[in-house]
Amino acid sequence: MKKNLKKQLIGIYGDNKMDKEKKIPKAKIEEGIKFSLQKAEEHLAAAEILIKNNFLDNAVDAIEFAIEEFGRAVYLKKRFHKNLETIETALEKNHWLKYNEAFSVLPKSLKTVWEGTINPLFPANYFPKGYFPIVKETISPYTRLNAIFTYYDEKTQSWRSGIRTDKEKLMSIVEEIKRHIEKFSL
Repeated sequence: MKKNLKKQLIGIYGDNKMDKEKKIPKAKIEEGIKFSLQKAEEHLAAAEILIKNNFLDNAVDAIEFAIEEFGRAVYLKKRFHKNLETIETALEKNHWLKYNEAFSVLPKSLKTVWEGTINPLFPANYFPKGYFPIVKETISPYTRLNAIFTYYDEKTQSWRSGIRTDKEKLMSIVEEIKRHIEKFSL
């Protein structure tokens, strides 16, 4: 009975490496690169509009989507140069795969959307730099939805919506990713 069930499950979900990959002609990989870069540019254009209108939390997510699309392009470029005619099925669902591919090219500093000290009793520049610990707000597939959704922060024991961001920092991230897209070549 168990062997029969296993065969049925293998028939449905697959059991070999090819089930974790999709066949794709090299020309379609090249097309996917161009399409991913175009989508990244569209997300960055949306981010610019959101930043200019002070919807910074939403801009963070548009930037994250741009980073993932850029990561997809980097991944596809690697497959293209290896003359592989397959892509991992995880490419469509695994945010970390695309994120890590993007940051194999992008500067790691683009992960930080805000950096500063937090002391509610004094203005930010009241004490010399380094007096209080530096706190960073970073984006990643793990934190990306924190920017737009209401969530419970277990550490602070409070409900939150959004993340700390810096308008100028977000705009510089957008500009840096755009420069990398412009330089991107097969």
